[in-house]
Amino acid sequence: MAKEKLPEEIRTLFFEYCLSAFEKRIYSGWNWHLGLLQIASEIISNAEEAQRILACLDKVQHSEYEREEVQRIKFKIIKKTKGEKEADKFIGQNLSNPSFRRDAISKVLKNKNYEKAISIAKDGVKSDEKNKPGLAKEWYDWLLKIAEAQKDKEKIIEYARLLFIDNFRHEQDYYQLMKNNIEPGSWNLFVEDIIKDITLKKRWLDFDLIAKIYIREEWWSRLLALIKQNPSLSYIENYEKYLSENYSDELVKLYALAVVSQMSHSTGRSHYQTACKYLRRMIKLGGRESVEKIISDFRAQYPQRRALMEELNRV
Repeated sequence: MAKEKLPEEIRTLFFEYCLSAFEKRIYSGWNWHLGLLQIASEIISNAEEAQRILACLDKVQHSEYEREEVQRIKFKIIKKTKGEKEADKFIGQNLSNPSFRRDAISKVLKNKNYEKAISIAKDGVKSDEKNKPGLAKEWYDWLLKIAEAQKDKEKIIEYARLLFIDNFRHEQDYYQLMKNNIEPGSWNLFVEDIIKDITLKKRWLDFDLIAKIYIREEWWSRLLALIKQNPSLSYIENYEKYLSENYSDELVKLYALAVVSQMSHSTGRSHYQTACKYLRRMIKLGGRESVEKIISDFRAQYPQRRALMEELNRV
């Protein structure tokens, strides 16, 4: 309704309802308490109505989310009643609001005011790095965009490298971006330094990140060696498609060790079905003889597990 051109009588009724429902807290706790003032801000027609909404906004108990939502509504009112210049001034005074910082960087970048864009983005990094590291990475991503606009290869490499190592935003191909901006003769040494830095960080996601590098470079022997360091069934399966052509025997051995290990501490039909799924994968890789040996051993070792015997019959 707020986006339609309403007859004045209905608009006024609608506006008063929004403010009244807000004052009575009718929708408090239903995610629509502030939403009423958002709607009201869409249909104001004069400065007095704007002031009434602003007065309501000043009564809001501010959690971080509410504070940012209040700022967004105030921005809309200021822009509507006082114009673009005052609205921009308001954004500049409230850059701790991530949506405002994004808008501010985007606007000055569009106007090719690169130094100002860099300043706002770096201020975001400084402000958020300690308590909101994920948000700080977003500002680094903006610094990368600015560097790309400036065609600054050194900065492109610096920021792309940082964001790649932190595994930020999978939709952005930081790896290819680095490769596009580094001299081919220096690339392999550069990649080895990245692998070293990732390894030193010792985070759980490092395995996958290093594996991605090996896949991109088609370093299959190193990928196999990496999997041997963490030979879980899910990891072996995940990277099997890259290794099955040249390393099927090694994959069969890894699957065999992992299946036997799992069976030693797992019971229940679902676990047995999972183990048998991997036995079938081993057969497809040419490991029928190994599978028959494992099945024979399981029958001898776990004869009391009826569900396991039933699942083995289906392999």
